[in-house]
Amino acid sequence: MNDKTSKKVTVMPEENAPLKEEMDELKREMRSAKWSDWLQSHQKEITGAVVGLAIVLMLSGLWIERERSQSETAATLYQQAINAIDNNEKQALFESVIKQFTSNSYAALASMQLARVDQANAEKHLQRLLQHGKVMEEWAWQARLDLAEIKIAKGDKAAAKVLLEKIVGKQYQQLRYYLLATLADDAAEKTTLLQKALDAESNDAVLKQKIETLLPQQAA
Repeated sequence: MNDKTSKKVTVMPEENAPLKEEMDELKREMRSAKWSDWLQSHQKEITGAVVGLAIVLMLSGLWIERERSQSETAATLYQQAINAIDNNEKQALFESVIKQFTSNSYAALASMQLARVDQANAEKHLQRLLQHGKVMEEWAWQARLDLAEIKIAKGDKAAAKVLLEKIVGKQYQQLRYYLLATLADDAAEKTTLLQKALDAESNDAVLKQKIETLLPQQAA
């Protein structure tokens, strides 16, 4: 007799395999039944959510289409104003753009143009431009500098200085430093500001020449 104890291996009877398959199928059916019951009990909520989503998507599409259409119309009207030869007609068309398309960026552009066309009311147009929700940063920089020039011409140095204290892009720095120099009471400060203006990026040959003429005079 062999003293070694043999290891016993338990083998699941083959007849148990179909039973396992039936149990798995039953579990799947139960899960499916629960899912069906949940769908049935929440049918109204699901239907409402689907309808709500469809309405939101439809309204979003309509809004986008409306915005696109308005922008196209505003662009056409704005271009008509640009091309108009008669000053009164030009002004009326720009005003129409602002009135009809208040929240559109073309309304901000129209205000900028009106400040040049209707110089008697330039301050009002520039203020409206700065308050517009879609004004570009570059437009705001130019508007503040233009407003500062108007304030200086009116003798309101304090208001002009407040406008010029705000930093602008490098392409606008030359005019900013020049305008600050015109406000300076101290000769040394004026010279410093004129030198900064001369050293800044120049986009205006006439202004640069004026600074080059003033700087030696100030130093003397």
